[in-house]
Amino acid sequence: MSRTTTAGAGGRPRTTAAGPGAGGRAGGRPSRSRRGRRRVRILAAVLGTALLAGCAEATATAVVENGVEDALRARLGRTDADLSGSGLLALARGRAGRVTVTGDDAALGRVTGASVRLGLEGVPLGGGGSRAVDAVRGRITVPTEAVRAWLPTGEQSLPVAGVTTDPAAGVLHIGLGPGGALDIALRPRLHEGRVEFTLDAATLMGTPAPERLTRGIRDRLAAGPGPQGPAAALKPTSVRVTDRGIEATVDARHVGFAGAPGTDGP
Repeated sequence: MSRTTTAGAGGRPRTTAAGPGAGGRAGGRPSRSRRGRRRVRILAAVLGTALLAGCAEATATAVVENGVEDALRARLGRTDADLSGSGLLALARGRAGRVTVTGDDAALGRVTGASVRLGLEGVPLGGGGSRAVDAVRGRITVPTEAVRAWLPTGEQSLPVAGVTTDPAAGVLHIGLGPGGALDIALRPRLHEGRVEFTLDAATLMGTPAPERLTRGIRDRLAAGPGPQGPAAALKPTSVRVTDRGIEATVDARHVGFAGAPGTDGP
């Protein structure tokens, strides 16, 4: 506040106090409305930065997940990938820490319609360094309707009438021929890291099948390739029969990963 001296009545000096003007406050402090506008600008800048960062993170995550899905398409067919952690950090490092891969119509060689739930750890995202996934763990289930494509169970003149499971006995029942007259019970097992089938029993019209027929089935099972190619690298550690079909537990290390995001693939 300032004081002004003027001449009053009778020539006497008179002192008056002058308050702050319309454009400011005492001491030059900014007005309340000016401080409010400044806060709005700062808040807008912060929100804009956060929005840009969120968009960048979402884009990076999509790049990683789409790249993993593309890389696995040759091995498993169509699957969905879900990245755990930051997509930006994964791209910066050139390696994703963990990716969960799921699918209900996966392909394992000539077997289609399999369900997969796999956790991939240490997934390469660039052209340099290791081109292998550090570890793959999870489960693969081949449903009963897809099992028939897996099994070399009989002559072509005996079509597969149906496939059922017996989890308590640990076997699959394959019905062959008209009405499933020939019933063969197959037991899955692991041999050198691959799933194979052995003949547990065979009945024809409810009676034990002739030796000649069972020997032919065993020969065909022994000659069958079983799951190979893309499925062979997954190294199942256990296999069992469930209500849905055949379930294999997977625990593999250093699995080749062709076509990783940002690479051409071998």
